[in-house]
Amino acid sequence: MKSGDPTVVIQNGKILEDNMKKMRYTIDYLNQQLREKNVFNIQEVLYALVETKGTLTVLKKPQYRNVTMQDLHLYISSQEKLPIELIMDGKVIDANLQQNNLKTQWLDDELKRSRVDIKEVFYAVLLTQNNLYIDCYNDFISSPIDKE
Repeated sequence: MKSGDPTVVIQNGKILEDNMKKMRYTIDYLNQQLREKNVFNIQEVLYALVETKGTLTVLKKPQYRNVTMQDLHLYISSQEKLPIELIMDGKVIDANLQQNNLKTQWLDDELKRSRVDIKEVFYAVLLTQNNLYIDCYNDFISSPIDKE
């Protein structure tokens, strides 16, 4: 193993203790870095490598990898656009409407369809596939989890 090469610390779900010792890499730190990669079970790991900069790269066993649209043979539409903010802090962003060829009347109609008055809207964004997300000042949450 040359300096500058990544070091394998897990191979097929087994921890390579000798490699970890050479790097002074602890099991606690390995577990922390695995959790940061959403890995809570070492048996799910095909390979884990400590890169030269100290970051951990993980390749899960095939049965534990996330399914992709390609795996499911689903149609993937062309490049989707970024979300477009239309209302922020209760103010309509006219420039974003104009840049995207949207009319104020269209926004008013969408808000009416959602049974929301523009004065009630804190934030509104046009998401991909033209879905409009609306957040009102009054969220009707009686006991928020994290209230400052």
